[in-house]
Amino acid sequence: ALRRGRGAIIWCDQFTAQTIIGKRALHEAGLEAHQVSVNFHGFSDTEFGLRFLNRPLIAVENRFLKSRVIFERGDAYQVTVRMQRMLRENGIVLMTNTTHAGTTFTEVDMGQSGWTQLASAPANFAARGGTALFAMSTFETVPFREYRAVVSPELVPAAMPASAATGDMAAKNLEVQARYILLKRDRLLEAMKLHPEQMMVW
Repeated sequence: ALRRGRGAIIWCDQFTAQTIIGKRALHEAGLEAHQVSVNFHGFSDTEFGLRFLNRPLIAVENRFLKSRVIFERGDAYQVTVRMQRMLRENGIVLMTNTTHAGTTFTEVDMGQSGWTQLASAPANFAARGGTALFAMSTFETVPFREYRAVVSPELVPAAMPASAATGDMAAKNLEVQARYILLKRDRLLEAMKLHPEQMMVW
């Protein structure tokens, strides 16, 4: 995917092992990635937590990252600009699907009667800029000993039928974004069926 020169986004699920083990797995595979991270990432968003609890975790994570892009909701534009620059430089960007992963979200049906929210930003970058998009889940298979990191094949939406073609580029982009989001939803559902107990967002 990187041969196309438009970078890649790895859209990570919020399983318990993703925070450190997922990043380590990518690092050991030779992938240097930039992590988009909320400014209070870690165990606690209190002043004490930010100063004393979160820093050790972040220090460990940073060993496996090329850089960390700190996201604040009031600073979405600047983060978007930095991500665009990284992707133009053919970089790899990690985005974890949490409630802090952006400013806009898409709500989609999941399973028979459930639903979930997925951040719109990864799908937007893929639809507008041709960035390669992948899904990632990391599982603990033997407690504290063995883990499995799974990166999907590239998420590629099926081509729209000619009958659905429109001259409205904004409508086209929304259609493509929706197709990316549904592909990600399907991958997330598969992963949750494997290890529902390890999902952090129940």
